[in-house]
Amino acid sequence: MSFFEKILRHRPKPITVDELRAALKREEFVFYYQPEWDLKTNMTRGVEALVRWESPKRGYVPPMSFIPILEQSGLIHDFTSYLFKHTLADLVKIHTVDPSLFLAVNLSICQLQEKNLIQTIQDTLKENNLDAKYLECELTESQELTDEVLSNGVLDQLAELNIPVSIDDFGTGYSSFERLKRLNVKKIKIDLSFIRTLMDDEKNQSIVSSIIQLGHDLGFPVLAEGVETTEQQEWLRDHGCDYAQGYWFSRGLPLDQLLPFLETNKKQN
Repeated sequence: MSFFEKILRHRPKPITVDELRAALKREEFVFYYQPEWDLKTNMTRGVEALVRWESPKRGYVPPMSFIPILEQSGLIHDFTSYLFKHTLADLVKIHTVDPSLFLAVNLSICQLQEKNLIQTIQDTLKENNLDAKYLECELTESQELTDEVLSNGVLDQLAELNIPVSIDDFGTGYSSFERLKRLNVKKIKIDLSFIRTLMDDEKNQSIVSSIIQLGHDLGFPVLAEGVETTEQQEWLRDHGCDYAQGYWFSRGLPLDQLLPFLETNKKQN
């Protein structure tokens, strides 16, 4: 057997729609939660939901491997209901430790185009007796928001429900001043690519400092992603960054590990 034949033989088989449909039915998609940290108070202010597929055959599968297939197949609509059902139920448990914390979920363009998105959110909030203010929706900046999405009213409806919208991975995509204004953005998250080499790259420092100032000038807070060192955390705090995420604070945690983490953080402060 040739070298290339060996590679092909051991290459994972493509993920199929039937696999994902079965995974939804068996509830194999699991959620980890990464804390968002307030750099001023040194306390957790909320958590971001991170989805993984816990496949019996494939092991843990990252979202970039299956989300596009969910979108292309139309299963993303079923996944959206699944997402809010599980994460908002988990938020109820999170509130037993700290009732002030919010939950951030990532939404794709396909999900924003769903006709029943707002109703799904409202129904699931009601089922869990949760106020909409404890939910935050994140849009990745690298996704180009079409005029169809911008004009279908879903972003305005989120604002009417008092659900803030944040821009994830800021600095890498399509955002403009005009778009930030139209989106009714309440927070921007600086992409981790700028933070990774923050202490070694003066240009990155200038960019990050400018983004922080931009956010504050427009009236909303700024979060830095991918913070992994004390030096990065201190630099960001000293330059006015409001919030942060990253391994320096905590990796994404399953709910059974998140709850004691939050309890410990609460006691320490």
